Amino acid sequence: MVLGKIFGGDTIKTVGNVIDDLHFSGEEKEKLKLQMKEIDAKLREKQMSINLADAQSTAGGLSGFMQRAWRPLIGMSCALALLFEYVIKPFLLFFLATFHIETLPLPELDMGMLMPLVMSLLGMGALRTYEKQKGLTK
Repeated sequence: MVLGKIFGGDTIKTVGNVIDDLHFSGEEKEKLKLQMKEIDAKLREKQMSINLADAQSTAGGLSGFMQRAWRPLIGMSCALALLFEYVIKPFLLFFLATFHIETLPLPELDMGMLMPLVMSLLGMGALRTYEKQKGLTK
């Protein structure tokens, strides 16, 4: 159970709970917890500096474009897949059936794999909007 929490991304809190379970004096436990909090703060600071460097990048060429545009590209590809599967394909099938045109089967998109991605993108967008409305971010 502890390993699941550690590998699940809540490492610092889990290690703090493990420290609570160990047989140390109260002073030793507090010292270890303080050290874990300092490590967590340093990790967060490093991640923020990576995010800042990424945001300030002026890389050119294909790598620079991909660095700045991967989120919109994923969103656009999801939107195009939904458009094809739920709008274009039914109308195309209706048109082909109306005029008795026989073709090869149209491609099937795996909506079971696409929909979790779309929902997570929409959820993150909603979360970002909420944060901006509450003034939590710039």
